[in-house]
Amino acid sequence: MSNDPAFTEIELAQRWAISIKTLQRWRSENRGPRYIKLSKVVRYRLADILDYEQAQRQGEPVRDELPPLPSSAPAPEPAPDPEPPQPEPMRYTLKEAFALIAQYGSLQAAEAALGEADDESRG
Repeated sequence: MSNDPAFTEIELAQRWAISIKTLQRWRSENRGPRYIKLSKVVRYRLADILDYEQAQRQGEPVRDELPPLPSSAPAPEPAPDPEPPQPEPMRYTLKEAFALIAQYGSLQAAEAALGEADDESRG
């Protein structure tokens, strides 16, 4: 029989500033430090607590095996080319906007007509 010091749930929860419910949930999820359960009494050996704390500092799981390395699966397909950026909308002074609306009925109609006229002059 070992006389190693052991912590209760309450003592460990206080040491780590977490709730007892968290320790209980971890046990149900097979997480956290190793523990001993005799009937309804749960104890955490100091050596297991220190091992767990050390593993957490190093970012290594304690009881869980490392996940398997990914197999040589095909490389993911490259992302499609993004759509070309939309041209920036025309900016008008208030005076120009009112003049275009008076002549064409709306700014959209004016821009469409001016775009057509610009295309004809280029082509």
